[in-house]
Amino acid sequence: MHSLHPELTRAMRTMLDKLDVLVRGGGFEGEPVRMFLAGGMALHFYCGSRFTEDVDATFSARLLLPLNELTVDYVREVGTPSILYFDANYNDTFALMHPEYRADAVEWQCIGNETRLVRLFVLSPVDLAVSTISRFSPQDREDIALLGSTGAFDPEELRKRALEALSYYVGNTAWVRGTIEQVCAEMAHRRGYG
Repeated sequence: MHSLHPELTRAMRTMLDKLDVLVRGGGFEGEPVRMFLAGGMALHFYCGSRFTEDVDATFSARLLLPLNELTVDYVREVGTPSILYFDANYNDTFALMHPEYRADAVEWQCIGNETRLVRLFVLSPVDLAVSTISRFSPQDREDIALLGSTGAFDPEELRKRALEALSYYVGNTAWVRGTIEQVCAEMAHRRGYG
């Protein structure tokens, strides 16, 4: 983890503490639930590069929780107030996701997982990049470039993982294939071997 904004990590820790209280308060005593983090907060985990206000996540179990009670107010390093909240609209069904993304997720160390009933995992860098390909907004494009610059994967690894993911989708996928090729070509060009 390369956090340039430790206050955002602290806000995430506070959110997880609140989540733990709600899960325990509901009487849950089973095996810990896994929370799989995507989006800007996952990018923050790997690159520490930008702020986000929403948390995009899925869970290994179905949870009925009052999401408004999980909101965290905090102050950014520059002194401006900010908020961190769960994006109730986040859904991994419509993003390009490899079927093994949960198995390959990385545990967020040193955030208190060992004491909570909800343990935080982050999509692997390549799966995080793959997850943004089908939307491919200007922000997604920047995020992919930033993840690629970490050296965690190369263009061929990204292409392979994205095409494997795409093989599980139905519908007209030609435009996504085109985006995959564009992303990989841009990444290769930035690295000077394309």
